[in-house]
Amino acid sequence: MGVFKIGEVFLVDDDPIVKMVAIKILKNIGFERTITQFENGHTALLEIKKRVADQTLIHQAEPVLLLLDINMPVMDAWGFLNEFSQLSQDVRGHFLISIITSSIDSQDRKMAFSYSDVKDYITKPISGKHVTDFLTKHGLYEE
Repeated sequence: MGVFKIGEVFLVDDDPIVKMVAIKILKNIGFERTITQFENGHTALLEIKKRVADQTLIHQAEPVLLLLDINMPVMDAWGFLNEFSQLSQDVRGHFLISIITSSIDSQDRKMAFSYSDVKDYITKPISGKHVTDFLTKHGLYEE
């Protein structure tokens, strides 16, 4: 198993089966740290703002991998990214965002990369190789 240089995974998706599979994949590739699940972008933003307010985010040495679905109720990826982009760079710098989606619409991909905080775009189904390749590319995973 490899070495992860991320402290936590935020899994933002409304589909319980996708979340269950993603957690299983993360565990199968040896990720044993915290995986925090959210039903939509709004609840994920509330948690980020809570951690900013109680100053727990600034004490995290390793970044958070944020896996973000596009289509969700209450707040979709675009709403999340619009609000997330208003946060300070200090806060945003703690997160590495990858879109995970079943969308094959090229406009969604184009829209995703219009946000500087989005570093990757993975079409479901997600695999362990997707995750490790992405983290390796960003220096956050070593075999």
